[in-house]
Amino acid sequence: MRVFLGIDLPLELKKGLADLEKVTQPEGLRTKWVELENFHLTLVFFGEIGANLLERLVESVEKVATQHQSFVLSIDKLGFFPEKGNPRVVWIGIKEETGTLFKLVEDLHKAFKKFKLGLDQRFHPHITLFRIKEIKDKSAFEDYFKNLYKEAERLEGIRFPVRKIDFFESKLTPKGPVYKIFKEVGLKV
Repeated sequence: MRVFLGIDLPLELKKGLADLEKVTQPEGLRTKWVELENFHLTLVFFGEIGANLLERLVESVEKVATQHQSFVLSIDKLGFFPEKGNPRVVWIGIKEETGTLFKLVEDLHKAFKKFKLGLDQRFHPHITLFRIKEIKDKSAFEDYFKNLYKEAERLEGIRFPVRKIDFFESKLTPKGPVYKIFKEVGLKV
């Protein structure tokens, strides 16, 4: 099973993110937008794992979750990866003033060390909006990004509570990945 740990988003926020797709793209820019139902914040990506390991990971997450209060996240500014060279992913950032989100992710990684999974420890809280397949005109992309950035400013500061973290299954299909929550783990309220 292909698995990641993440935070699902409220439907209204997902709709606001999906509305950004209405900003007119220039000729020669080919993108693949994330479907509305797939918008999320990834905490830890595991990849392909077996049922036995998954059970032990769930137990570890449940243990970590009991030590963390629910918290509030807010939408930040638009950005892209990589910052140098040709952009491949356009995303919207996530802010959290108390450091709770980073502490949660740090504690999760500590709990997962014993499994020797070689997980990527870097964490840059963001929601992927779309992936870039091709940019034929770099200056046209820059103009488009400025317009998109301006449109995304209306979402800046939108706050949403996080009361649980979710195990997602990621099924790869010819039309793109399909994400499905199969286990919710509540935080302290």
